[in-house]
Amino acid sequence: MCVGNHDQLRALVGGQERESKILDDIEVVTQARNTLEAVHLVQLGARTALVCQLTGLTKKVVSRLYPLLTGMPSPPGQVPFTDTWYLKSNQRMLHANVVWRLYQHLEKIGRSTSSVLIHVYETYSAIMDAPLLTLTRAFFVPRLIAINAWYEQSCDHCGISYIGPLGNDGSTCPACTEYFKRRCRSCGTSIEYRPAGRWKATCTGCQEQQKLNKKRHTCGVAHGCPKI
Repeated sequence: MCVGNHDQLRALVGGQERESKILDDIEVVTQARNTLEAVHLVQLGARTALVCQLTGLTKKVVSRLYPLLTGMPSPPGQVPFTDTWYLKSNQRMLHANVVWRLYQHLEKIGRSTSSVLIHVYETYSAIMDAPLLTLTRAFFVPRLIAINAWYEQSCDHCGISYIGPLGNDGSTCPACTEYFKRRCRSCGTSIEYRPAGRWKATCTGCQEQQKLNKKRHTCGVAHGCPKI
């Protein structure tokens, strides 16, 4: 084999070795990043299954992190698969919408899914006095959009965009739903809040006015009576 061929072979082998070293270095960095994110997720309360899903680490590795970081095993339970828990409270829906807004801003930064979740949950926990959503619940909020369980809608009352299941009687955001528990939908007057039973939609004054208007209409149209 001529000298030129030896030089080409040496260059080829050297290039492959450098490429292999670069790939090994990338793998080490990726593994380190995933481990750091797993540590962060565990500290925020994520369960083993979710940490494994987001970081790609094995269940064995993640399970060993919990007693090292928290002194306790991973909390039991699986990732949510329905929106039942959120729909039980307007407060929960309000918090879910805060998380969704944060996702809209932070998912544009080009980080990994686990990194975005960490940023979202830390921000959510910082701005809410009493966070209602665990990290796992926060993770599931954008999934409800992805699986078409929830949709982005515009509130008929305040006009803001929010997420939730489609309703049969118009579109009302959680904030307006909570507001109208205590306010007349006609005049805005404060009304007595009833935590149980059917909520009042209008105050006593508006109810009487509606009855009077209905009586006038019925009497005038059906019987030709003079207006009251």
